[in-house]
Amino acid sequence: VKPSAGNEEEEEQTMKAYLLISASIVAFAAGGADGADKDTRAGNCEDAKSQYEYFCKGNSNDIMMQVPIACNNAKKNMAAACEGKIESDQPYKFDDSKK
Repeated sequence: VKPSAGNEEEEEQTMKAYLLISASIVAFAAGGADGADKDTRAGNCEDAKSQYEYFCKGNSNDIMMQVPIACNNAKKNMAAACEGKIESDQPYKFDDSKK
């Protein structure tokens, strides 16, 4: 069964999100030589800008786009990686409203 074009696009966006999150984790674990003046938890400045583009301006059908925390944290990651402004991320909390 061949997936429809909509599903392929959705799967591609999901894979991009997984890759961005993975890159963030790797960047955080690896640290960096410029860590004294820039926070690299989301990778370098270009990585953080890509994360911002995805979570704040990307596919509105993606579940992570529907949680404003993802965009807010992407903004903080970009400020940290590009400008050295470090703020704590908001915790991700999901409410199961179906209960």
